[in-house]
Formats: sequence, C-alpha cells, structure tokens
Amino acid sequence: MALIQPAPNFNFTVSMWDADASALAQVAGALVSAILGGFQEVQGLNTEFEMETYNEGGRNESPHRFIKWTKYPNLVFKRGVSFNPSLWDWYRGNATGSGNRTRKNGIIMLMDRGGPNLVGAGLPGLDRIPTAAWTFTNAYPEKLVGPQLNARGNEIAIETLEISHEGLERVSPTMIPGSVGQFAASVGI
Repeated sequence: MALIQPAPNFNFTVSMWDADASALAQVAGALVSAILGGFQEVQGLNTEFEMETYNEGGRNESPHRFIKWTKYPNLVFKRGVSFNPSLWDWYRGNATGSGNRTRKNGIIMLMDRGGPNLVGAGLPGLDRIPTAAWTFTNAYPEKLVGPQLNARGNEIAIETLEISHEGLERVSPTMIPGSVGQFAASVGI
C-alpha cells in the first residue's frame, strides 16, 4: 500500500507517563495509556518566541529584534467520558497535595491511514505507521472540565484536560520505531 502524504488529522494517539519514572517504566506506562485511552481532539501543538525590541539611537529604518525565550501554550485534550478515571486521578493527586505532585511526559503521534503492521504486533490501534510526533515534558494538569450534561441532547459526553508543560518538540519520523522513515529505509526508498 502506498504511503499517504500528507497524513489525515483524525488518526492519532496520545501517551503519557510519569516524568520521574525509569526508562522501562516509561515505556510500559506509555503502552498502557495508549491502549486504555484515546482522545478525540488535541489543541496547542505550537510554540512561539517572546521577542524584545531595542530602538537604537540613530537607526531610523527599523528597531533591532531579539529572541528572549520560547513560549509554549497549554495543550488541550478532549475525550469521551469512559470508565477510566485516570485524568481525574492525576488532577486530584496534584490538587490535594497528598504525596508527591506528579508531572507527566508524553508523546502525540499522528498516524498514516494504513500500511504494514510495523509497530503494534497485532494490537488494535497500533498497526498504523507514525508519520509525525510531538513530545512534551514536565506537564501538570492545569484545568479539568467535566462534560456538559443535557437530557434533551444525544451528544457524547466530553471531558477536557488542559495541561501546562515545559517544552514541546516535533520529533523526526525516523526517530519513531515503526515510522515511515524506518519503513522507507528498510525497503530502500
């Protein structure tokens, strides 16, 4: 099957794990969260520079512009309400202050529509080829919104999680196991 470019925006997975976990625990946690939960929407995959303007005396055509730092807006995840209360548990654990506050790292992978089963070994939802990925680090749940319930409607109940994080990076597909880049290299494209 030919690889589709660009990839459609509806086929993605989100995995999160404890930021202070060991490497093995991170891999296991990422697999568990990818299998147990999914999101219908992700917003905030962007970054921008905070700029500083300096007006130099005698330079009248334009001011100097300097980069101060990078700004990362919050990531917003939306999903249907299910039996899995993991988002609420994470938020509550940080809100109550009982024990350690937990930060999460995560990855958002955009998948191609199909192709050989390179990553999932037959697991449902993991048989797609990753074409792009974004990683985020040291996230805290900043806002959690439950569904708006209405007895007159028939929409799916949606909960929304907004997280504050310390970095967002677009990862090259060649760095993702089972990605298009690795597939292309293996078949000599």
